[in-house]
Amino acid sequence: MIKQLFRITSGVALAALTLGCDTFSLDAVQPIDSVPLNLAVTDAKSAGAARAGVYDELQDATLTFDGYIASYTYFSDDSDWTGTFPTRAQFDNYNVLPSNSTMAAVWADYYDVINTANNLLDVLPGVEDASLTDATRNSLLAEARFGRAIAYFHLVTGWGGVPIVLTPTVGVGEELNVPASSEADVYSQVIQDAQFAADNLGAGTLGMNPEAANALLARVAMMQGRYEDAGRFATLAIGADYDLTAVPYLEDEIFYLNFSSTDGQSNAFFFGASGVGASRYSIAPSQALDDAYEEGDERRDLSIAFTDDGVRYGIKYNDFAAAAGSQDDPIYFFRAAEQVLILAEVAARSGDFDTADKWINQVRNRAGLDDIELDDSNFEDAILQERFVELAMEGGFRLWDLRRTGRAVEKLGADGYDPCDSVWPFPQDNIDTNTALQQNGCCNC
Repeated sequence: MIKQLFRITSGVALAALTLGCDTFSLDAVQPIDSVPLNLAVTDAKSAGAARAGVYDELQDATLTFDGYIASYTYFSDDSDWTGTFPTRAQFDNYNVLPSNSTMAAVWADYYDVINTANNLLDVLPGVEDASLTDATRNSLLAEARFGRAIAYFHLVTGWGGVPIVLTPTVGVGEELNVPASSEADVYSQVIQDAQFAADNLGAGTLGMNPEAANALLARVAMMQGRYEDAGRFATLAIGADYDLTAVPYLEDEIFYLNFSSTDGQSNAFFFGASGVGASRYSIAPSQALDDAYEEGDERRDLSIAFTDDGVRYGIKYNDFAAAAGSQDDPIYFFRAAEQVLILAEVAARSGDFDTADKWINQVRNRAGLDDIELDDSNFEDAILQERFVELAMEGGFRLWDLRRTGRAVEKLGADGYDPCDSVWPFPQDNIDTNTALQQNGCCNC
């Protein structure tokens, strides 16, 4: 499809290896040398090993910082660029160019997740093994589809309509030329994959679960303004009687992408200020975020710290003692607090303010804050404020919220955000190599 999409796939490569996207070129690859996946996945054991490749791709170093967190948070009033990479500064300045290599790497690595999932989805239905029960097979397929759903969700929230590819990329011909689908069609694909995951994920997965799939479905429904659906999925994710106050902050896990010292990431390295471990200090919580915390909000001291010189830095990823690449902080993919705030907003939008108060005050009480009362005049401001401080530095929440409520230009316009910034441009390399792909949005490049 696009030059960074193609990967040599073998049993080993699928399960563990990621090829470097910055220098990878189709010109240097002969597909005949690859090991066909249908020769690598032959039974239940090898299928289980292959599905680990989906998780491995989700843990890609480019995605764990730039993909899931930095690109979105720079592009809002959540976080500021404090580093040296000019490609990251473009996100902070609302001036992302098609030539941006950081963006191109993120795009490519999301499609690596998709291609790895597509390989497993293509081969697994035909694997014959008496020990591979229908339930186990469907659970493995569900993990692949959920990984693909996560990748497409981030693609659609960054770029809008993107190419939808549902079969393995194994050649170098016309099959690489795939046009962008509509944003609605990409969301539809996310919904189909996430619903399959919700219906089929079983015990024994590597962390994915039906509750996480329903949490994604709730998030998508909020993005699309389908509030009744959002409430239904959020309830499936956490239950109607959930009590957030009983669970400490950041421990309300639905699905986290976990790491270890031997299979780590570098987020604390990028968030830490100079002198705090071996830190690069490429990103910092913004002044706007710092100001958004109310007096007595316990989340502030669990999210932001200051050096002796008064330098503000983020501490949600705080394995500062470990070296870059071996830090074990999780990526907070789905937390119960998000679902609680979805239920608050859904209830408020339907006029049920008693229920909305119940949910939002769970979040506030856990943070050490007093109850508030929502009504028609204040609920959207209050819920967006609560989401801002609750989910800060965890991904695209602030940007997604401002866009879905039509407030992005109002809140970010003074810093340079305009209607053309509703999507990022497609990477220029992909425009050059995919003859079916036209440049995105109102990019005049």
